[in-house]
Order: sequence, then C-alpha cells, then structure tokens
Amino acid sequence: MLHSFRTRLLAGFGIVIGLTLFMSASAFVFLLREQQQESAEQRIGGLVGPLSESVHNMESLGWPPQLIRPPLVNVSRAYNIRVLVLDGGGHVTIDTDPGQGMLGDTVSLAQAVVAPAPGNGRMDTFRSQRIKAHGDDLYLFTAGEPSSNVSNPGPPRPISATRLIVAVPAGNVISAWAELLPRLGLAGLAAGILAAVFASLMAQRFTIPIRQVTRASEAMARGDLNQRIDVNGDDEVGRLAQAFNHMSSQVSRSNRAMHDLLANVSHELRTPLTSIQGFSQALVDGLPGDPRETGAVIHEEADRIRLLVDDLLYLSEIESGALRLELDDVDIDAILEGSVTRFRFQAEEARVSLETSLAGGTVRADGRRIEQVIANLLDNAIRFAPPESAVTLSSRRVGGGLLIEVHNAGDPVPPDQLERLFDRFYQADPARSGGRHRGLGLSIVQELVQAHHGTVSIESTAERGTTVSVFLPTGHAVEVLRADAKRSDAPRVETPQNIEGTA
Repeated sequence: MLHSFRTRLLAGFGIVIGLTLFMSASAFVFLLREQQQESAEQRIGGLVGPLSESVHNMESLGWPPQLIRPPLVNVSRAYNIRVLVLDGGGHVTIDTDPGQGMLGDTVSLAQAVVAPAPGNGRMDTFRSQRIKAHGDDLYLFTAGEPSSNVSNPGPPRPISATRLIVAVPAGNVISAWAELLPRLGLAGLAAGILAAVFASLMAQRFTIPIRQVTRASEAMARGDLNQRIDVNGDDEVGRLAQAFNHMSSQVSRSNRAMHDLLANVSHELRTPLTSIQGFSQALVDGLPGDPRETGAVIHEEADRIRLLVDDLLYLSEIESGALRLELDDVDIDAILEGSVTRFRFQAEEARVSLETSLAGGTVRADGRRIEQVIANLLDNAIRFAPPESAVTLSSRRVGGGLLIEVHNAGDPVPPDQLERLFDRFYQADPARSGGRHRGLGLSIVQELVQAHHGTVSIESTAERGTTVSVFLPTGHAVEVLRADAKRSDAPRVETPQNIEGTA
C-alpha cells in the first residue's frame, strides 16, 4: 500500500538514514583523504631505498642492465609498480614496463624533499614528482642523498652515478582514499540495516495506535460507540490515545443521554398528550359535560407541555454555552432573604418554618441565575421537609469563595439514588413531586452553578438530615478556574454531585 502512513514514514526514515550515512561517509573521506595520500606516498617511497641499494650492489658486481632488469620486473609485478633506472646523464636504461615505453628517454628529477623514508638508515629521504610521459600521468619516487651523519662499517662505498625511480600512475596516489570505499560501504550497509530495523520498530510505535484509532473510529461511525484503545506512554501518541478514549467515553455518554432524553421526553409528553387527545375528542363527539371544564383541562395540559419544552430549551442553552451570564457584584444574603420572602406562603402551606443564618456578603455572579438556583433548591427543601420542621438557609465565607447551604430534616436520600439526582427527569419520590414538577430543576441548578465555575454537593444522613451545599469561587480562584477551563488539552472533569431531590 504505497499511500499508507507506515510506508511513507518508513520512506522518510530511509531518506534521512541514507542522507546521514552519505554525509558521514563524505566527511570521513574528506578528513582522511590527505592522510591516505600521504600514506600511499610513504608506502611507495619506502621501496625506493631497498631497491636502489640492490641495484647498486648488482652494479658493483658488474651486472649489465640485461641481468639487472629481470629481478626488477619480478619486484614490479609483486608490488604493482614500475621501476626505471637512469644513467649519469638522466637517460632511462632500464624500464620494467612490458612495452618499455620510456627506455632511452631523459628524465629530469626534482630536488624537493617530500618526507623521511623508512629503511635501513642509509637513505634519509625520498623525493617525488608528477610528470606526463607518453600520455601517462605518473608519480616518480627517487631516493634522497646519502646521509652524512650515518657511519657504515667497512671501507667507504663509492657513490653510483645511476639513479633508481619507482613510477606509479598518479591515480594510485591521489585516489588512495578510494581504498576506503569498500570498507565504508560494508560499514554503511551494516549501519543501514540496523537503522532500518530501529526505524521499523519506531514506525510501529507510531502506526499501531493510529491504526487502532482508525479502526475504533470506523466502528464508532457504524454505531458501536463503546471503543477504547491501549495507552502506552505519555508522549504525543499516548496523549492521542488518551484523548480518543476520553472522546469515546464522552460520545458514548452523550449518546446514552440522548436516548434517555428521548425516552424521558416521550414518557413525559405521553400523559398530557393523551389527556388533550381524550378531552378534545369528547368535545368533538359532543359528550355530556361542561365544555369550559374540558377546555380548562386541555389548557392545563398544554401549559404543562409548554413548560417542559421551555425547561428543555433552557437547559440545552446552558449546556451548549450559549447562555450569557451578566456578571456583577451580587449580595448573596439579599438574594437569600428575598427567596425566603417569596417562599413564605408555600412554607406555611407545608407547615414548614424558614430560618436563615447569613454571613456571606457579595460575590461576582449573575444575580438572576443565582436566584433561580436558590429557588429550585428551596422549593425542593420545602416539599421534602416533614411538617412542623424547619428549612435553614445559610451563607458564609470559606477559603477562595462563598458557601451557600440549604438544609432540611427530611428523610435521607438512599445512597443508590444520590448519583442519579442530577439526571434529567429523575425524581426520587414522584408521589411528592406533583404534576408541575418535571425532574429538570436540579439539572438546571447543576449547569448554572458550573457556569459560575462553582460546585454543588450534598450530605444526607438520618441523624443530620439533608444539606445541599453550593460553592461559588471569588477573586483569584475564579480566574484560575476559568484558565483551566480554557485549556484545550484538559478534559472536563465532572465532580459527582449529590442533591437531595429534584424539581
């Protein structure tokens, strides 16, 4: 699959590895080129001294050039060199090349000393020069002058007039670095194989989670929303897996909530619609009864549907973030006192007294939305409070914010119901909720409090009754919470909220 991410990733790794090896080899050759050339000169120049000594020895024994040439030819073949012997006038008398192309030519030798020559100490240096001869580019190596500092045992030896030259193609010296290429090639091949293995492992590290995300996404597109992938590490790939798992759980939760919402809305609408249908049919059929009473029932049921739809739209507006809060310095104690006044008549009908303990002061909030929060909580507390008991509203300053508490002495909420009290349409005790309560009040409370970056919690026991606590942050705490909420990489953390009843 030429267009797969793994193939392109491996191709990218291959290009990077190839370029790296090429640049490393080029730098290595560049740094060692002069050293290799010097080493080649030393290796060839080191042959000049011993060969010159041998030729001088053969001459001293009276050997003619015809006898001296065969041993030099054998040496030339063994070392892949060309040996020339010059007479006193610089004419070539011996040429070990099979064609003997330079035989009889005159060679002018340079005087520059290139480097010390290893040997027996008789020759201190060798000389080299580059010439063109018969179309050949040659390097010529000849022995230096005899050292005057070295004493030899025996009688002094006369200095011969002949000179020996070792000739090699210039490419053998200049391109000596090319001998490194096979070894560099083997080293590069081994390094390339190892790099390819590690690149393949690294590619799997990237592509396996991506393939898992792809398969899981395709499964979610087919309707299977319960998808999770393995998370390995905390790097970008690991965070991608974590983000996908979080997204999957959120989508699955939203899908379940949508189905529950549809089911609950259908259930809530069935009763009023059935009533409207029945009474309207009675009017059409002309059945006995007061038409005004029938119309009043139809109006009441229609109003019930309207209120349900209004609450759903309002809750959706809050959850989507479309609700704009008009923040101002709000006196929480004044809101609590006003709520007590408005609910005084309802409390008297339920034979419940309202008490306050206020020490909160002001907070930056939307006063109208906070009034709605308090109204929903106070309505719940009155409806679930036993007769001849008290409902207490209190406020006080705590670290980083303001705490509002609504307490009643009603029966404790069972632990298995606490976590569901904020679910839409859930009613812990439907028999006491009455027809005008639709199970959406506490869902609205939770969303409004969270819109203010606050939290709501509950404590419900048989000994202490039920206390609903609303915390609203102030000052620097609000800015910190808002900054955390804006972080794109931080998933929304929902604190479990437990409220004693639903409106």
